[in-house]
Amino acid sequence: MNRSFIYSLKVWSLMVIIAPLLHLVLSWFIIENPEISLIAEIQKDYIIFADMVLLLTIPFAFVFWVAVYSLSKKREPFYVKQVLTIAILIITMLPFFELLFEKKVSAVSSIAVIIFPYSITGIAGIWLHKLESPDFEEETVEERE
Repeated sequence: MNRSFIYSLKVWSLMVIIAPLLHLVLSWFIIENPEISLIAEIQKDYIIFADMVLLLTIPFAFVFWVAVYSLSKKREPFYVKQVLTIAILIITMLPFFELLFEKKVSAVSSIAVIIFPYSITGIAGIWLHKLESPDFEEETVEERE
């Protein structure tokens, strides 16, 4: 399979699996008097959150794959990872600032709980998974022949 597709799939799946969990944990810590335990909260709501993230981020996964594919054809993996990191930061911070300044939302922590888990796991996925350079793929094809 295409190396950019596999890489994009790994980053996206990490975000779909870990971000809802991180979201639930952060929201539980922000609640002043939680009446439910953290484990019970995760057992109750994780599947719902993960399903929502899965369905809502399918367009992101496709755009992310196209970006990785087009950037990795021309640039080195380190540069591609830097560009993707900056793009995720911008994409996730725009709604944060829009909600904060335009809507006059007073609870910054409630906005942060929604946005930060997804940006953190997206960036972690970018840097944790290995993106191979195009030269590596060509060498392995030549070695097989």
